[in-house]
Amino acid sequence: MSPFRAALTVLLLSSATALTWADEPDYTDRDHWLCHPEKSDSDNVCLRDQAVISVAANGSSSVTPGYVEAIPAVDCFYVYPTASMDVTANSNMRPDAQEKDTTAIQFGRYGEVCRTFAPVYRQRTLTYLGIGALGDGLVSEETMATANETAYQDVRQAFSHYLENDSNGRGFLLVGHSQGARLLARLIQEEIETNDELSDRLVAAHLIGTGISVPVGERVGGTFTQTPLCSSANQSGCVVAYSTFRKDDPELATPRFGVVPDGGYDGNYEAACTHPAALAGGVESLHPVLPFDQPYAFDVLLKFKGSGGPYKNWWKNVKAKRQADFYSVPGQFTGECVRDDNGTHYLEVTIDSDESDPRADDYRGELIVVKGWGLHLIDVNLAQGDLIRLAGDQVNNWMQR
Repeated sequence: MSPFRAALTVLLLSSATALTWADEPDYTDRDHWLCHPEKSDSDNVCLRDQAVISVAANGSSSVTPGYVEAIPAVDCFYVYPTASMDVTANSNMRPDAQEKDTTAIQFGRYGEVCRTFAPVYRQRTLTYLGIGALGDGLVSEETMATANETAYQDVRQAFSHYLENDSNGRGFLLVGHSQGARLLARLIQEEIETNDELSDRLVAAHLIGTGISVPVGERVGGTFTQTPLCSSANQSGCVVAYSTFRKDDPELATPRFGVVPDGGYDGNYEAACTHPAALAGGVESLHPVLPFDQPYAFDVLLKFKGSGGPYKNWWKNVKAKRQADFYSVPGQFTGECVRDDNGTHYLEVTIDSDESDPRADDYRGELIVVKGWGLHLIDVNLAQGDLIRLAGDQVNNWMQR
């Protein structure tokens, strides 16, 4: 065994002790929520500044301040993706900057259309995901299954607490990415599709970056028995799901996303893909809202591409970053849901690079350490403007049903 793997083994053995009683979730405790209407403004991650600087093809820019709906009609319940750097299989209930920053970046903007709820949960950690990726049985299947079950039971408990104490019969929109989306998919299967009253209150589910399966070419069936994929902005009670890869990405040779388990069940099923700005299909512009700064672990793991912001010029990016934490480049990104020859079904992203355009020619999105993930880490932000606009339409439709 190499010294590196030996060190990892020691780490696993030293951190394999059971979680203590202090790590049990208590969702009456506002410290066990990253976002909650009753948290103080300074502690509510979803109330961080969401201002965005938009840079046009001619180099002109404008800043749009962040906005929080004063009297939202519905709620949004969010589960964050794999982010924790805790060294145990499951994270503790004390979130650090990884969980907080990820939630602010992916979910804070939903405050434009809903009250925001984001529980802390004992997720399967990024640390164990990375160790498991090294192979050689360093993490057993049983350990990962137990970690996944712990994470799901926390999410189920948090959602039950929300229903019993906070919802007051309001409609709710579920939002999740990666691990969070997978856990919410199970919640829909077990708690919502089996309950007519909750099914009626489901405004929509934005389940990004996970394997939602449907029969090939269909909108319902597979993962969900009755909840369809969204096909129109004038629709509620439906699911938005996609995973992103760059056009002609060589990582599509061995994709981790855009596929369903076991090779697509003999070709009868495929991963869902719904372009949030073109639900009926086809090519359409994407409205990305990208952070200048990623959470620290993700920043280290991303390949270096582009210039670190919306401009080719580094100094212009520095000045832009002083004006807002997020940036957008209207018209530069387009997307289309495509199926490749291997049956991978994904949102294909194209970036329009132009020497005469002062904006950057490329942007960071791929990982340096694993293959087949595509643009997974920025799935949500690549279409965040479209997702928020769609969420608003879905709320209006649900209210008028």
